[in-house]
Amino acid sequence: MLKHEWGNTTRTWMMAGVMLLGVATAGVALAQQPVGPPGPPPRGQGLLTPDDRAAMSQIFWHRAQERLGLTDQQVTDIRGLLEAQRTAARGDVQSLIAARKQLRSLLDQPTTDPAAIQTAATQIKATQAKLFDSRLQTQIAVRAKLTPEQWQQWRTLRQGMGQRGWRRHGGGFGGSMM
Repeated sequence: MLKHEWGNTTRTWMMAGVMLLGVATAGVALAQQPVGPPGPPPRGQGLLTPDDRAAMSQIFWHRAQERLGLTDQQVTDIRGLLEAQRTAARGDVQSLIAARKQLRSLLDQPTTDPAAIQTAATQIKATQAKLFDSRLQTQIAVRAKLTPEQWQQWRTLRQGMGQRGWRRHGGGFGGSMM
């Protein structure tokens, strides 16, 4: 029986040693992590660097070219169309965000002129219509660069990407049309 108790004691000490080693290893790992505030990065500062974004874009276009059977010329043309649309839309998106904030501010005030509220709402609707028209024209141009089969594959590939982008930042402009 003494031998059996000795085995339990040894096993207990070995388990305690393994646990201490695990705690020490975790402490070293935590000490090596960069120190910074928890949570998202400061406003205006993204998680990805421009190099990260460029690399991700290259991966997307390489995969798209493989899956859709795109020629190099199709990739160049479509990338150019999408970049031009994105660049052209930036100012309108910023205007839309500002107009929505203005409307929210007007609605939060206890007494606001209804005409001012209506003017802000009209500005939002006009900007949304302009952005929609721009996205639609881009879709038509992209579709013209693809075969019908490639177009269907393109739509499938882009499906679900609308949850990214400006919509989650309060701009209301996602990739649902793209």
